[in-house]
Amino acid sequence: MDNDTPIGQRIRHYRTRLGLSQATLAGLVDRSESWLQKVESGDLVMDSMSVLIALANVLKVGTWDLQPKLGLPPNGGAPLDPPKGIHGIRRAVLADPHAGPDRAPPSERELSAAVEQVKHLNWDGSYEAVAHALPQVLAVGRAAVEHEVPGGWSGLAGAYSEASGLARVFGETDLACAIADKSISTALRSGDDLLVTVARLRLAMALMAAGWLDAAASVCSDAADEIAPTKDTGPEGWSVWGSVHFVGASAAVRMTPRRMGDARRLLRDARAAADRVGPGRNDYWQAFGPASVTANEVGLALESGDLTGALRAAEHADIDEMPGKWRRSRFLLDVAQAYGLRKDDAAAVNALLQAEEHSPETVRYSVIAHQLVRACLKREQRHRTPQLRGLAERLDVTI
Repeated sequence: MDNDTPIGQRIRHYRTRLGLSQATLAGLVDRSESWLQKVESGDLVMDSMSVLIALANVLKVGTWDLQPKLGLPPNGGAPLDPPKGIHGIRRAVLADPHAGPDRAPPSERELSAAVEQVKHLNWDGSYEAVAHALPQVLAVGRAAVEHEVPGGWSGLAGAYSEASGLARVFGETDLACAIADKSISTALRSGDDLLVTVARLRLAMALMAAGWLDAAASVCSDAADEIAPTKDTGPEGWSVWGSVHFVGASAAVRMTPRRMGDARRLLRDARAAADRVGPGRNDYWQAFGPASVTANEVGLALESGDLTGALRAAEHADIDEMPGKWRRSRFLLDVAQAYGLRKDDAAAVNALLQAEEHSPETVRYSVIAHQLVRACLKREQRHRTPQLRGLAERLDVTI
């Protein structure tokens, strides 16, 4: 299969390879045969990560085998730079683990500025620029550690954390897990417990992307226990603790319906933490606060199949309060998916276009966005979605 083969065609391929009928496979994941028919034909967007994981388990493949590998250019031609960029990161992390110590030691200020730069680029959803910058930043971080520059371990841990997140965005889940592990071991040398927790969050998110939900939930549970707030906990601690609960709730809602109670409890705790933190903060670059909680409520409702709840929560979201262009874009992608599942294509396309305005690359590297645009094209009514064709061209989506 090609990298951009849609999810539906991938499911059909692995289903027929095992000799399963649509009725049989649908029954094994507690869905109807007509639902699976629509998913395989591309008429319906995959509506739940938990169902995708269930399908992967039945079909005896990984979740990554069922998802398109985004790395092709929007309008044809040579591959985009991000695949080259991610190869550079892989080489910097795995093949050249000692690259950097021969460099002249950076000053503490130079190291901090280099790490802050990639964080700001990531914050804006500029993933291509991050991919190109990170190998150099990792080398600077290693030189700082080798020469015992103050803040060296913290800076290197931060660079590893950004690299893990980027690998996950590009669908390189194994690499994301490996880099997150390096981020944890490096953060432990920094003596900053909250930085260690942030690194563990990266690991949990990578594990979720790979379909290892139990492991992700365990990482979150252990991390939350280790930094449990006390009366002396400041806003930074509440921010990180609340972020842990976000990720834990996402893992719980994807596991089984029986874990929905856990997901709601974790989200309630996150909401309480957000109320303590208040708006306008960005502690440890977690984008945590009341607006982010609302955005995550939309995503969790969507993940559980509650489209009405997702759209109702979205109505109460203040997008201007959400820090980071990528966060706003990701929220709008969730809104678009909810509308798409309701087959309100005009509203779905409008939300996608808004998401693209905030962060074109967040949309570009979203499997859901590609699925949704393909589904809208298949049932296109040009008078209702006049901007759909242009969006499809930019994403290189065809039917």
